[in-house]
Amino acid sequence: MVRLFCTDLAIAKGEPQEGMGALAERHLFIRWPKGKWRRPRYMAADMSEALQGAMKASMGHGRYVGLVDSGDGTELELLSFPDGRRYVPADQAEAAALVIAWGEGQALPGDVFERQVILCCTDAKTDACCARYGFPVYKALAASTDAFDVLQCTHIGGCHFAPSVIVMPNRDRYGRLTPADVPAFLDALSRGQYFLPAFKGRNGLDEARQTAEIAAMRWAEGHGYAQAQVQLDETADISVDDMDVRFSVAGIALSVALTRTQFDVQGNCRDIEAEAFKPVGRWTVSGVSAR
Repeated sequence: MVRLFCTDLAIAKGEPQEGMGALAERHLFIRWPKGKWRRPRYMAADMSEALQGAMKASMGHGRYVGLVDSGDGTELELLSFPDGRRYVPADQAEAAALVIAWGEGQALPGDVFERQVILCCTDAKTDACCARYGFPVYKALAASTDAFDVLQCTHIGGCHFAPSVIVMPNRDRYGRLTPADVPAFLDALSRGQYFLPAFKGRNGLDEARQTAEIAAMRWAEGHGYAQAQVQLDETADISVDDMDVRFSVAGIALSVALTRTQFDVQGNCRDIEAEAFKPVGRWTVSGVSAR
């Protein structure tokens, strides 16, 4: 019997990932050996109950707490974004106290680092697609660049858009990258651009405007303009299921028409095994026109 994967099914159904760029405002990661990761993401072998409890308590309300593989780094090091701070606690007790303080709004002590970080979910404990599609992309990224820190991380959402990738400190979300995409992806990042074929949308905008802005940027690039020349103007609700989002591109008035489309979403591979799905509306682009 051929195994089905949620990422493959989402692509086969035509479910778009544009518009799925929403992300927590603050992130904290703890370096811990990948072989010790467990599910849910705040659990790990050889980690104290106090530290696991601190991680769980500090999640939510715009905060994300997870693990990154220790790799060549120091086990137990704490990394926070978007402020870009890193600190190595003396022991797990200090780490737990710092995680709680971070969850209450305090900054980590320690050094500030300016290098961009690419986080790639390879968390097979959460979903098979994250290993199947995430690990090859992680390996390709790690082998292709010294300009970015590339780290494997635990579940960051969007399993059926695997691999799930976040670029910090800007909190830009990407999905459905392939190893073949990596050179173009890194080139776009090095030039301060979004890699539009895999970009989920600019956080700070809602789903509709994220979807429309990506379409406008693609139009701009196709007509010789830069992404930065795309400026959001206004939005008109035509009906419950139709919307018109307007942009300016170097003095050109651009209109992106959106339609609300229903998809039967299986958000992870466990949904496939349970034969469960959820009908979800997604904004899709029905037309782009210059006026």
